[in-house]
Amino acid sequence: MVSQAEVAEINTYFRNRMAESKKIWSTRGKEARVATLAARAAAPPSWRQLKGMPLMLHEIGHVGNRPFMVGFGVSAIIALWVQTKFTDEMREGSPYWSQFHLKKAPGGH
Repeated sequence: MVSQAEVAEINTYFRNRMAESKKIWSTRGKEARVATLAARAAAPPSWRQLKGMPLMLHEIGHVGNRPFMVGFGVSAIIALWVQTKFTDEMREGSPYWSQFHLKKAPGGH
């Protein structure tokens, strides 16, 4: 036969399972989805809800992206420096620049 302690343990197990099932059942249906969406709208946005510039700023501040951002910043500074050193003589000697941007070239855009 089963002892009182085992019966109490079995009853506790089934009470916990029933509470968990009721919790799951309460998350189903249209009313539960509306309540969930309202709770989610009231909470501060997580990174999964961010879009555009807020997401980019979040990713810039993320610790794992710091080496990438340092490299990106160095590349941007070098590109800006090279662009400021690009003289008119260099532009005229550049096949791309003379074909698409130079106003003197015949048939240019």
